[in-house]
Formats: sequence, C-alpha cells, structure tokens
Amino acid sequence: MTDRLLNHLFLATSLEKFLFFLFILLLVFISGFFLMLLAYISKYLKISILQKSKQYSELNHCVTEGQIVFLGDSLTEFFKTAEFFPCFGVYNRGIASDTTRGVLDRLHDNVIAIKPRKVFLQIGTNDLGAKIPISRIVANIKEILTRMKESIPNVQLYLLSLYPVNAFAVIFSAFFVRNRRNKDLQRINVELEAFCIENNIKYINVFDRLTDEKGRLKKEFTVEGLHVSYDGYKVISEILEPYLKGVCQKF
Repeated sequence: MTDRLLNHLFLATSLEKFLFFLFILLLVFISGFFLMLLAYISKYLKISILQKSKQYSELNHCVTEGQIVFLGDSLTEFFKTAEFFPCFGVYNRGIASDTTRGVLDRLHDNVIAIKPRKVFLQIGTNDLGAKIPISRIVANIKEILTRMKESIPNVQLYLLSLYPVNAFAVIFSAFFVRNRRNKDLQRINVELEAFCIENNIKYINVFDRLTDEKGRLKKEFTVEGLHVSYDGYKVISEILEPYLKGVCQKF
C-alpha cells in the first residue's frame, strides 16, 4: 500500500513538473512572439514615416505656395483639415507616429520648400510615449518654430498645445496612452506658451477645451484615450477657424 502511494506521488510530481515546463515554454513562446511583433511594428512605422515624408516632398510640384500647412503626427494626419476647412488652401503634413526629431528631419522638404503663409504645428506626444526627456521635447519644438521663422519670410506661426489623454477612456486605453501623463503634457504646454509669448508666435490652448472635470481627455472626444474622435475634431476646428480666416481660396 505504501509503495503504491509513493508511486502515485512520484507520478503526480512528474506530471506537475512536466506541466510547469510546458507552461514556461508557452510563456517564452508568447513573449518571443510579441517581441517580434513589436519589432515588426516599429520597423513598419519607421518605413511608413519615411515613405509619407517622401510622398509629401514629391507632391510639392502640385502645391500652390503661400497657403496653409498643418504639421504634426497622427493627431494632425487624422484631422480631416481639407473637409473642415474646405476653402482656406490647407495642406496636411501630419504623419502618424512622428516625433519632434522626425519633424525636424523633414521640415525643409515638407514645409519650408512650399513657402506657406501660415503653419499650424502640433507635435510632441509620441516623444513622451517614447520616454524622451521633456527638456529635449521642448527644445526640439522651439527649434522647429525657430527654423520656420528664419526660413519662411512673413510666415505666421501657430503652435497648438499638446492634447490631453485619458488612460481610462476604454478598457485598453492604458496600452495606447502608455507613458503620457497629463501633468507632463501640461508642463510642456506651459514652457511652450512662454516661448511663444517671447517670440511673437501665436499659442493656441486646445488642451483645456478637450478636458473633463478630472483634467482628462473627454471620452466623447477620443477614440481610445489618445487619438481624437470626430466630435473632438469638431471642437478643435471651431477653435482654429478664426485663425485661418482671411482670403478664402479654393484649391
């Protein structure tokens, strides 16, 4: 009886070890799969940014100089500026996943080369997502504005505040929001507003118009906590329209 019991215990222990080994093997496989997936996505996004930047440059020959440019990342690219502002001669130069460094790299070919009369800039949230220091983000945005001011005669520059985020908008919002915190976004906004005042650049506070009572991006204004919904863009377009007004030009 004792021998049989010991045999059962041995078999149970061996089975537990085997199942534990399978569990560890499965975790390693899943982790490896997700690491490969993230590496692929990162590579794809870098290629996508380069391709879109090149396409914008190639389209310069179709562009009329002296128009309006919206410059930034996905928050700009997904903003249907041509539909919201159909008669103001607007060119959208937003690229999803772009950063302040990326904008600096493509600034001449995508913006300066077409000599716009107005530029609306909104950039920086992806830098926070990538854990770039706030000081570097602010410095890069200042350099973007300075380069345009020096390179485009009589250009009117408009800096839009960084938009708020909401890590609780939906169940998976934290995954998209990641390292972005509203207090950090606001800290950047405060520093940039001071720079704009000192350098005669119009700063447009969009942040406060998009927040709820807790200082987060309103749920009705977001897709998943980071990107802006149609209703959010309607509010943004209402804020911006007075700054676009002038001679209404058809494409």
